[in-house]
Amino acid sequence: MEKVKLRLYQLTLILSLISFALALLSSGKQREFFYIAVYGSIIGLACEYKKITLRPFSIALPILLIGLLNFVWYMVYEYHNEGLNAYSDYLGASKKLILASILVFYLDRFKTYVDKNAFQKYFLYTAGAGFVLATGYGLWQALQGMGRIEMAINRATVSAYVYSVLSLALVYSLYLQKNRTLLGVAGFTILISYFVILLTGTRAAMGLYLLLAIVLTLYHFRRIHLKSTLIFLCIVAGIIIVSYKPLISPKVTQAQLEVEKYQNGVDGTSLGSRFTMWSVGIHNGLAHPLGQSLKDREIWTQKYINNGHPNLITAIGYLKIHLHNEFIEKYSLQGLPGLAILLFFFVSMIAYALKNRNGLLLATMLLLLLYGLTDVILLSSEALIFFVTLFALSPPFSQTRQRQ
Repeated sequence: MEKVKLRLYQLTLILSLISFALALLSSGKQREFFYIAVYGSIIGLACEYKKITLRPFSIALPILLIGLLNFVWYMVYEYHNEGLNAYSDYLGASKKLILASILVFYLDRFKTYVDKNAFQKYFLYTAGAGFVLATGYGLWQALQGMGRIEMAINRATVSAYVYSVLSLALVYSLYLQKNRTLLGVAGFTILISYFVILLTGTRAAMGLYLLLAIVLTLYHFRRIHLKSTLIFLCIVAGIIIVSYKPLISPKVTQAQLEVEKYQNGVDGTSLGSRFTMWSVGIHNGLAHPLGQSLKDREIWTQKYINNGHPNLITAIGYLKIHLHNEFIEKYSLQGLPGLAILLFFFVSMIAYALKNRNGLLLATMLLLLLYGLTDVILLSSEALIFFVTLFALSPPFSQTRQRQ
């Protein structure tokens, strides 16, 4: 029986790794392998029921809480319309989060079934394969004349988010091998990744990727060799200089123009509409501290606009989608309970990563947090599956011993 339990755990781990690698190559296959891995974890937990303990803390808990709150909110406010409707994304996200919490709990609690060093090598091979194929796919799209590459995800912004995290996961895996040659590969990975991110045209990723790569490097090595750092920075500067005019400059100019337009009362731009949405979302949360439905949010916002705030009219078009900020979206629909649980999710996950010196989880959470300031990622099916699968695979990267 012990051998069956071991093989079941290994199978679940392999399925999770495959799902992780397919994120930017095939959304359908990524989803299929994720669900099969979840089913494997459910069977695994059933076999291990005598060994299940709730302590020590598992990162499955904050994931489960967000999923449960989404589900409760959906059951309270959904109007039972047939087919897909504005609530479908929330229901889908709640299901994935709840199921993912089972996968995370299983792979975390019984991680002693695999050797940590061996797993880190398997993760390196998987992340490397996924990264190389995704990079090739993106460069091929660019050569085909695609304005903003998106790989297998039909939204360039989400592709940039996932790609940047996949890249840093590979970089961190390379760092852990403590090999000079692989450190050079890690540096090249950062450079080619930044170029690919530029091709997605996603300003948040363009601004944050290199910053987080530096933070991850400093966090892992503590001390940096000056000569190597200068060489790396010179190469980065070269890439920025070469790509500035065709790729970076238009985005900078666009951002400046959008801010100027917003200051002049024109908010029908990418940044301007975000400022308007955030203002509307915060006022919705203040008016409904215990939450409200999507329909109620739309009705209240329309009344608010009609009662002396016509400058916020642009937000109406986004209310049935989302408000482009993870925290404000939660607050405007699920009130203080939703905001509190989301804060608990980020704080507890980052605290766990810092306590256990888990650079992979730390970099992932920091990017998820920062991207969430201008977008809503936890409603995107492809991104959500990618992130929760990475959460499930992250515990073996902890550098401190945990009490079993």
